[in-house]
Amino acid sequence: MRRRGLGAIVGATAALVIVAGYAVADARDLVPGVLTASDAPEPADPPELAAQSGPVMELAQSGEGAAVAADSVTGLWSGVSSAASEGSWKAWGMVMDAATGEVLLDASSSSVHTPASTTKILTAVSALSHLDETATLATGASLEGTDLYLWGQGDLMLARGEGDPDAVDGRAGVADLAEATAAALEERGITQVTLRWNHEIFTGASHLPAWDAQDSGDFEGRVGAFAIDGGRETPGSDQGFADDPGRDVAAELAADLRGAGIEAVVTGESAVPDGAQEIARVESATIGQQVRWMLHHSDNTLADQFCRLAAAAAGAEPSYAGAASTVAQTLTSLGVDTTGLVMEDCSGLSTNDRISAKTLVGALDASMGADAPALGDLVRSLPWGGLDGTLDTRFSSGPAAANVQAKTGSLPTVSSLAGVVTTSDGRTLVFAVGNDEVPDDGAYWTRAPLDEFVQGLAGL
Repeated sequence: MRRRGLGAIVGATAALVIVAGYAVADARDLVPGVLTASDAPEPADPPELAAQSGPVMELAQSGEGAAVAADSVTGLWSGVSSAASEGSWKAWGMVMDAATGEVLLDASSSSVHTPASTTKILTAVSALSHLDETATLATGASLEGTDLYLWGQGDLMLARGEGDPDAVDGRAGVADLAEATAAALEERGITQVTLRWNHEIFTGASHLPAWDAQDSGDFEGRVGAFAIDGGRETPGSDQGFADDPGRDVAAELAADLRGAGIEAVVTGESAVPDGAQEIARVESATIGQQVRWMLHHSDNTLADQFCRLAAAAAGAEPSYAGAASTVAQTLTSLGVDTTGLVMEDCSGLSTNDRISAKTLVGALDASMGADAPALGDLVRSLPWGGLDGTLDTRFSSGPAAANVQAKTGSLPTVSSLAGVVTTSDGRTLVFAVGNDEVPDDGAYWTRAPLDEFVQGLAGL
């Protein structure tokens, strides 16, 4: 189970993951890059920080450290390009000096490729641009007569029982909502209610049909007003999601109410009438914490959820198309080149998505230079090499250990990585690299040359 509070994420000890079912783990970037029993990272653990923050990085725009020669970077890239040529797949990449903006590597950086979960970097840019990172998402109950209405603002990380105030996944609990609701009903002398719920807060499909056509539909749940543990049918699982997570939350609430002595009869979905009075609510972890959790765990459902929430906040249609359009417009407003950008979803699960290395590097660079604190925190919210998130078993030794911060990307024919790394002389480099169109669904095994390249950057 990969559920933990963000305070526990920072400085976590990497654990060796044994590959059991490649297709399942790969769709969520949970399969390690290279199976190894190497020692724990040599650098010291990052400092203890508040739950919403990540490990402290050197200021990328400081210009500190010796400049890196482009020839050194292109020399390192020869290993990646040779592997791609021998294996008959396409390798692409871009490396930029964060202090000067100088492009140190341009390997088909303007061409678009299937990005896999590195797409979530763009999703986070949109979410942190349009949403208040300190805000929370409420789930509540409103009453009109003896009709009880369950509503939500989009917290898909409800706990089935009591919530944990130190957790991100499970901060708010259905049992807590039931307890508060039962108390409010008892004060009014009400012992029997008819429970309805409103799960539809967005527009259009809650699950992308293209995923099912690509045999990947089991790796993402449904967006909406609320869900328990992202709508997973098995706690902590990365495959298999409920068809109707809203109904499941309503059924859980009704069961808890009955346990508290309130007879609750569940009927069906219904919008909350204007005359209904709110009687109870619970609050999620902050949006900033949930976005960081999404990046660390490569959570597909949360990515599309926050992309739609961002679209709604921006005044766009909160559908898949509206969310993707909002991402593109947000990037353009930040000066990021989006030529050729195609986003069918915001999770990167669809093989129809297309993003260039230039767009990924541009998005990371723009976030680091942004005046808004939330965007400035994006890079610090990426997985930390050899320590946590989907990089906890990659870069567990060498100069990139406890150094590189990057978002992983994995599909059967795609392996990608985008983030920042600091050279041995203290120069921060922004990079996006990947392998695409890997034959025989063997992309997992192509991570090694990418990781070796990033290790090389760290050693410059």
